[in-house]
Amino acid sequence: MGPDGEAGPRSGSTVISIVLPDRTGGPAGPEKAALGPLSGDGVKMFRERTDHRWTGTERRPRSAGITVDQLSITGMALVFNPAAFWLRRAIWLAIIVCLLVWLCVQLRLCVLRLTEGGTVRTWSRRTVTDIPLPAVTVCHGNRFKKSVVLRHQPAGAASWPSWHRLGYQTLNWSSFDGLDQFYAEASYGWDDMVLFCIVDGRNCKDIGTFRQVPTLLNGLCTTFNTNATVTRRLTTSQVTLVLEEREPLGEFEHSGWQVFLHPQDVRYNDVSFLSGLVATVKIYGNRMHQVNVQRTITDELPHGSGDGCNTSADALAGYQRCIAGCLMGAMQQRAAPSGERDQPPCAVPWVARHVYRSEPPSCRTMADLERSSMGTHNGVSEQAFVAWSSRCRCPLPCRMARYRIQSQEKWHIEETSIYLAYPEARGGTHGSLMLWLSEDEEVIVEREAYPANSFISDVGGNLGLMLGGSLLTFVEIVDCVIASCLSRREKRARVKS
Repeated sequence: MGPDGEAGPRSGSTVISIVLPDRTGGPAGPEKAALGPLSGDGVKMFRERTDHRWTGTERRPRSAGITVDQLSITGMALVFNPAAFWLRRAIWLAIIVCLLVWLCVQLRLCVLRLTEGGTVRTWSRRTVTDIPLPAVTVCHGNRFKKSVVLRHQPAGAASWPSWHRLGYQTLNWSSFDGLDQFYAEASYGWDDMVLFCIVDGRNCKDIGTFRQVPTLLNGLCTTFNTNATVTRRLTTSQVTLVLEEREPLGEFEHSGWQVFLHPQDVRYNDVSFLSGLVATVKIYGNRMHQVNVQRTITDELPHGSGDGCNTSADALAGYQRCIAGCLMGAMQQRAAPSGERDQPPCAVPWVARHVYRSEPPSCRTMADLERSSMGTHNGVSEQAFVAWSSRCRCPLPCRMARYRIQSQEKWHIEETSIYLAYPEARGGTHGSLMLWLSEDEEVIVEREAYPANSFISDVGGNLGLMLGGSLLTFVEIVDCVIASCLSRREKRARVKS
């Protein structure tokens, strides 16, 4: 109680004296002096009654069904607040609408990129300490030995140039028992071509195995396989291969050697050669070749570019079997006209026996060879192979390793001191290959151009940038819609009752 017996302010309440100035500019009169002390509740009421057109937002009770202003989107509560100044609400509404339009444009672009699909490839390089050795396949450029070919040609008509032009047509087929016998006698083996092979100071025969591969295009080849690894070299090559010609050949009759580099799991044959799975180095007579080689690993997507790829463990062997079987089927379909098509084909050395439906005998006449090989006994061009293999649905492995020739240098043996160290080499035909294996591996990885995680990131980024929202905003919108529907349902029920 005050001194006059009037009720005073409650204990603990805030007392504020409000003095209103005279509108005429003079000092406030006694009748306008003080409104008296106001309690805390009075201050709160005074603040709520203050009328400021821009910042004043009188809080009015709302129906339980209106919940849009509860969204976390910036400015949404102000737009749906009827007590806010209309110009302020209109500006915020225009801003939100513009941002929504821009958000829709960005989301449309994201959806278009996602539906277009496509892939991209990334290149990277890594350094390895233990460098895996490639498999080395050696083939002779002449394919067959001159002495054996001349021995099996008709007497008085033996000619090495005619063999190069006409091939098997110049042979006397009665002089040998089937094509397999001639192929085995006339072909070059590893010891017929290689003088010595050194890998990191060790003989190739001590650290690896050898496998002979009959081929159509390059004759009988020999592949050297090993699981050994080497390290980086700066002054000497990791692999040295010296080749020697032991057949008596005249001038311009030597065609050099073919050396193919490929991964250990790739079996060299005509299919891998024409498919580009091997790297080729041509070795010329009386030349020294220095070759820098780099290993490249390609990792593709199963549903990526082209016809796709195979992810199974034996995908590479399956690809070669598929191509061989497909080409063999095409050859049998077009092998002979009319009634000869039903006759079983004879076997040729460069086609694996498991490809044939049965166990055919070796070809014994030129007519049998032409009928069974569909005219390919003299060779197959790359264009013809591509045309035939394009009809075959044989996917390559998704992950593959290849060897790529980075650089190659060659010089004549007479420009070196080889003949001083090996005088017995004079008068012969030799060739050498020095392989420098790079410790840097190139890795090519194929990935989706616009994966799903990038789509989600872009959508979330645009939503947060334009409206300050997140994934929880969608949850709030769904919750708002459900709450509004339930509220209207309750209202209708109360009205009916």
